[in-house]
Amino acid sequence: NEDEECAITDAGWSAFSKLLCDTSSINNTYLSNHTLGAIMNGMNGTPRDIVDLLEMNEIAQHSDFRCQRLVRVKILMSHPDLDMEPLFAYKLKFLPLITNWFRQNIQFCGDGVGSVPKMQSRELSAVYKFVRGMPLLASDGYWTNVLNDSQAEKRKLQMMLQRAEENERCALKRLRR
Repeated sequence: NEDEECAITDAGWSAFSKLLCDTSSINNTYLSNHTLGAIMNGMNGTPRDIVDLLEMNEIAQHSDFRCQRLVRVKILMSHPDLDMEPLFAYKLKFLPLITNWFRQNIQFCGDGVGSVPKMQSRELSAVYKFVRGMPLLASDGYWTNVLNDSQAEKRKLQMMLQRAEENERCALKRLRR
């Protein structure tokens, strides 16, 4: 009967929520269920967040919304502050992919992930975290240039010293004659 309250406990609803959108990590959100559209006949007593996730899954199954878009929307909704640290192992190779990912997802603004300026702010924040997390890569370039300049200057000074010593020897030879 639709008017009856369901007997699912808070722990049960929590399990359904985790099944539909596990927010413990981006990977777990990606691996969550994106196809389950209903859990019973009628939704009386179903928490709003679970109803929303079920409706999102249902829309994705019966429209051009596509599962991949749903996955991105769930990730953006569930992880407002993306952790860049797992990508540090790849150094700066992932930075263009990160910025491109955010720019592709601007089209999803309004699907619960925020406005265009908010998405741009999230992109900037991710890039900042990425660069801040690898200060040595940024500073290595600077110090490499300083080292190269110093070595070039040292070579010039050595050549000048050699010419000065040669000139001194020539002058001494002529003075002895």
